[in-house]
Amino acid sequence: MMSSLTILLLIAVFVWFWQANLRSRDIAVQTASGSCKAQGLQLLDGTVSIKHIKPYYRSRNDFGIQRTYLFDYSGDGFSRQTGCIVLHNNAVQTVILESHPDT
Repeated sequence: MMSSLTILLLIAVFVWFWQANLRSRDIAVQTASGSCKAQGLQLLDGTVSIKHIKPYYRSRNDFGIQRTYLFDYSGDGFSRQTGCIVLHNNAVQTVILESHPDT
């Protein structure tokens, strides 16, 4: 049977992971909004959705959690394209926008 300390530790890890995901999602929304605004595009739905969460490791000092978010945007108000944001921990690594005829 699990001790009370083990249960509290598991709860603490779960809460930390949840808070880290919320923080990363906020960063992704801000990044998507800023990227769309900089390109003269409209962020549709005003939100992002998580596609992948996985651990990454490149070197002894570069490891953590990689999160990939998708978002929809439009250049003309009618069509819908999909963008992608990759975060390593809370740092934006990549922003990808599909090519669109408006730019």
